[in-house]
Amino acid sequence: MTPQRDERFPKQARVVNQKDFDRVFRSGLVVSDGTLVVHFCRNNLLRTRLGLSVSKRVGSSPIRNLWKRHAREAFRKLQPDLPVGFDLVVRPRKGASPDAVLVAQSFAKLSHKIRKR
Repeated sequence: MTPQRDERFPKQARVVNQKDFDRVFRSGLVVSDGTLVVHFCRNNLLRTRLGLSVSKRVGSSPIRNLWKRHAREAFRKLQPDLPVGFDLVVRPRKGASPDAVLVAQSFAKLSHKIRKR
């Protein structure tokens, strides 16, 4: 039997405090493409954390929840490849559609841009 990778999304992997969100947004470090916008900054921890910012302008609650579900799934799948020690706040790009494949591809591409910085 092969060992499985832990793909849960525990509380330690989340940005939840408003002060942490404010710190990430104030950092001014942003990467984006046609699907996602990712604000990021160092967090002085040994792990990367994910925060989600999906406003009501994106759509109804089922649409907003779909965006969040796809972003969390992309984060879980890419966690081993993400740069360590960052807080990431992900939000959808205006006019983009919440497609799981596009969100995963976008997240992977943007994580490489973050690593280069």
